[in-house]
Amino acid sequence: PGNLGCYKDHGNPPPLTGASKTSNKLTIQTCISFCRSQRFKFAGMESGYACFCGNNPDYWKYEEAASTECNSVCFGDHTQPCGGDGRIILFDTLVGACGGNYSAMTSVVYSPDFPDTYATGRVCYWTIRVPGASHIHFHFTLFDIRDSADMVELLDGYTHRVLVRFNGRSRPPSSFNVSLDFVILYFFSDRINQAQGFAVLYQAIKEEPPQERPTANQTLAEVITEQANLSVSAARSSKVLYVITTSPSHLPQTVPGWTVYGLATLLILTVTAIVAKILLHVTF
Repeated sequence: PGNLGCYKDHGNPPPLTGASKTSNKLTIQTCISFCRSQRFKFAGMESGYACFCGNNPDYWKYEEAASTECNSVCFGDHTQPCGGDGRIILFDTLVGACGGNYSAMTSVVYSPDFPDTYATGRVCYWTIRVPGASHIHFHFTLFDIRDSADMVELLDGYTHRVLVRFNGRSRPPSSFNVSLDFVILYFFSDRINQAQGFAVLYQAIKEEPPQERPTANQTLAEVITEQANLSVSAARSSKVLYVITTSPSHLPQTVPGWTVYGLATLLILTVTAIVAKILLHVTF
């Protein structure tokens, strides 16, 4: 557990090009610890006794091999896989570190010295801080603590208040949530017993903000705005109508004489026609 995969090592260039060593007592953690002490990000084991370190983030570009091809046992622990002939098994050097800082949305935190048994007298802190997370989901995929003196605690990252405590007699549930975006994971082991330790998967959850819906005030504002727009449109229409139907503000000061005589003649003819029509109606 905790490995990044099994890859083919053709040697030109090798997947990890940093420091290296060989040992007939090699284990996964001794190799990881060696690379971590040299400030490398990745550690790899080959053929059961060879340890390689490096920072190459493109290791995945090397052809991946089946996990069974990296099952050569470690010379220092025959229960652990340490690569194969021309096959390198890779690990992040955070695995088994006593403390660390995590900010990714999801990751796995391992007990100190993992996958070896944790040592006695260990006091370790890991911070898990994911700004904006509404809660963090925890799932212990492994929990092997020897007795009640050895313990794992989760603390509020802001107040350092203990949220939960687990030990050899009080085991964690399969999964649980902590409604914080900042949690401290604490581990303590006494000077007597040792065990495999723990592996805890965490996943930070960021809830999507609710879609904004118009409130009553917003709706009223929209109505007022719409009415105002209509009023402006109406005013513009009225202004146009006013311009079309009203007379010019400056009328001519005099009217030509021929126009007056013509109007008088037209009026006389109209009256004469009306009177004649009345008389004709009375006669018959």
